[in-house]
Amino acid sequence: MPSTLDSFWRIPIVQRLWDFFGAASIRVKVMGIVLGVIVLLGVFVSLQLRNALYQTLEDQLHIQGMGISGVMLNRLESNPPPDSAALLEYLVGIEEHYSASGHNTLVDYVILRNPDSTVIAASDDALLIPEIEPGIPSNETVVNGVHEIRKLFTPWGYVIDIITPLGDGRLIQLGLAEDTIEQITNTVALQIFSVTMVMIAVGFVAAFFLTWILTRPILSLVEATRAVAKGDFSHRVTRWANDEIGDLADAFNAMTTSLEGAAQESQEREALRENYVRGVITAQEEERKRIARELHDSTSQSLTSLLVGLRNLESANDLETVRGRIEDIREVVNGTLDEVHALAWQLRPSVLDDLGLVAALGRYIEDFQRRYQVQVDFVTRGLAERLPLMLETSLYRMVQEGLTNIARHAKANNVSVLIEQRQKGIRVIIEDNGVGFDPASKVYHQKSLGLQGIRERIQLFGGKLTIESQPGQGTSLFIEIPPTAMTETQAT
Repeated sequence: MPSTLDSFWRIPIVQRLWDFFGAASIRVKVMGIVLGVIVLLGVFVSLQLRNALYQTLEDQLHIQGMGISGVMLNRLESNPPPDSAALLEYLVGIEEHYSASGHNTLVDYVILRNPDSTVIAASDDALLIPEIEPGIPSNETVVNGVHEIRKLFTPWGYVIDIITPLGDGRLIQLGLAEDTIEQITNTVALQIFSVTMVMIAVGFVAAFFLTWILTRPILSLVEATRAVAKGDFSHRVTRWANDEIGDLADAFNAMTTSLEGAAQESQEREALRENYVRGVITAQEEERKRIARELHDSTSQSLTSLLVGLRNLESANDLETVRGRIEDIREVVNGTLDEVHALAWQLRPSVLDDLGLVAALGRYIEDFQRRYQVQVDFVTRGLAERLPLMLETSLYRMVQEGLTNIARHAKANNVSVLIEQRQKGIRVIIEDNGVGFDPASKVYHQKSLGLQGIRERIQLFGGKLTIESQPGQGTSLFIEIPPTAMTETQAT
């Protein structure tokens, strides 16, 4: 069953939002996340600080208001003003005194009320102040000499209204404006906003630098990947830092180096294959020319002699002459048959099909020694049974091409050929005491046509060719055929 998270991602609007935001570049995503976090954090911190500061200042204003009320309470009870004018002057003086710049308060009004809440004297327009319901004040509800603290909305704005009872039942009503609190909190909020803007600017720069560090190597990797996709394996990525992206750059460079080597090796192999195919075609054409010459120079002449002998036979008058000419014709026919058999054996020895690999190679090596005057030591081990015909044919051609290559280039006078069947497969070793060569030099590429032919045949059976040679020290070919080739039927 699909999980809740899978069901959530299948919601159409979620998919559309993901597709929209997912299409943005990494730089936009990172910068958006960083700036979004900074903005949200700045707004959250600003609101929390403003509320905490506002509450703290408001609590301090409560304490200051209770202190002022306590001062008035002591004065009015110990030394009350003698008349209404003096009382009013005292209340106005209290308002002006505590509203001065030396105090961190702003007194909006000071009112002295009767127990029934009627105004006795007021420092401001008492009609604009909400009245106190009669009977609310009670000594039992007074805490620290303060009866009630409430927040009122007046024509001057929000004020802290503090009601303090006197001993005779009268009430002191003191109003402290919150303008100072508003000013302080607004100033702090503006400062926090300024700091937030600075943080956004710094965050933008940091995010831009961070995304530049992150995306620059990624873009380089993308560019290099596109170059590799087009076949350019020479492109390398600079390691920007010793981190995961740096390790990725090193891994990418190692991969492109490996691909470049593989591509170069493939090109070289393809070039060798082309040269081999071209050489094979050329060799086939040369062989056809040689066979055509042989047919023309020997077989054709023999057939012509046979035709002339038959004509002479027609003109013979006595039996003795006929017998002599028939004998001549027989000799011409035998010679022609020998020449045709020799040509057929050179194309493909029938003994390979009839008697097997060892006998065919023995016949070929005898002819090779006679033709090139090179001593060849031929040894076989473990070849008790016939091998698959295609494998025998391939081994025969490998030895044939190896000896031909020695005759053309090695200038050797002694060659050894070993064919050994083991549990690990078949091993063929062809060694000569010739001039040798450097496998990394141009001479190798000149001689490599025959060697490439051997390598191509070995690869058909999953085998391996090892060449050991140095100038002046001869050459050794090690051919290894796996045991699976003895049951496979690859075409040669």
